[in-house]
Amino acid sequence: MLGRDYPVQAAAAEEGAGEGAAGASRAASDEAEASCSTHFMFENKVFAVPGAFFSFTRDTNEAVYNVQLGDVWGKIPFRTLREAFGIDDNSADATLLGVVERGLKYVKTIRPGDSIPRELLDGSASWRVEDSHLQIARGRITVQLVSWITGKETLVTDRGQLEQVVEDPQTKQRAQQAFSELARRFGLPDERKQEIVDKVESIARELSYIEALRDRYGQVQQIIAGVAQAGRIYKTDRQLQADMTRMMALVKQPIMDFEDIFGQLDAQTGEIMAVLKSFDSQVAFIRRMRDELHTRLMLWDDLIYAWDGEPLERGPELEARLKKTYHFLAQHFLVTKVWQRGA
Repeated sequence: MLGRDYPVQAAAAEEGAGEGAAGASRAASDEAEASCSTHFMFENKVFAVPGAFFSFTRDTNEAVYNVQLGDVWGKIPFRTLREAFGIDDNSADATLLGVVERGLKYVKTIRPGDSIPRELLDGSASWRVEDSHLQIARGRITVQLVSWITGKETLVTDRGQLEQVVEDPQTKQRAQQAFSELARRFGLPDERKQEIVDKVESIARELSYIEALRDRYGQVQQIIAGVAQAGRIYKTDRQLQADMTRMMALVKQPIMDFEDIFGQLDAQTGEIMAVLKSFDSQVAFIRRMRDELHTRLMLWDDLIYAWDGEPLERGPELEARLKKTYHFLAQHFLVTKVWQRGA
């Protein structure tokens, strides 16, 4: 698993593939280059306040500069920050504040001096995945290769079974045959087969982030299952039953959105030949979907932490988690309808 704090890590990720994918973030990269830095190096002294950091507010989702004032934290909106401390709109600091606001889509907090999220610099991810996620991605592509070369569709979804298939000597032999045939299809001699192998490996590295996010989404599904089980535990409590019914209604749309994104990814990357034919655009697509999933899942971090490993037993602890869950769902996914009187 990625761990509870994976969204806020700014560790160096695996090098991304495809020059075309980096083009999607070229504008932001140009701005970073204009500031002569890959880090948030500000000039104004206000950004040297010890412990200060940037974040989004919980309620309004507005980018703010957090400064400790005695025992409390002050949250300064960027507009107020620029006006109060004389930060000209055309200055390097103002440009960096714009990069900060976009960067907060990928990490929860940014401090002056931090590195700029790599999503904005070259399109790669600023968070790490486990080796197991890369192995899963490689396994899925290997199954695709074998299906393609043998003409027999092989669908393996169970991860244990996937590992067994990939380790099978016949599978490895057929995968090598597929690489040779792919090289031939692309007009490359067999001695240049490694070029195809490298591209497939690059795709696997990009998809390893999707596998990590798929695991994270599994934790969201566990929360929903926990709410459903709590409904059975409190089946005689009318108030809690009403709350849990409302929760299950509120969660339908975000779950559908997650399923739709994963469905798009699986459909578009399900045929290795098609992926290789449009390599750069496929990498760009995977990265867009990766960032969309990452942003959506960051919302759930606190809730995942609250439910992770906790027992489902009747009592004040479970009721507090249900209350927290209801508040979260209502805050982020409540859809209001404005009724207009007909003419």
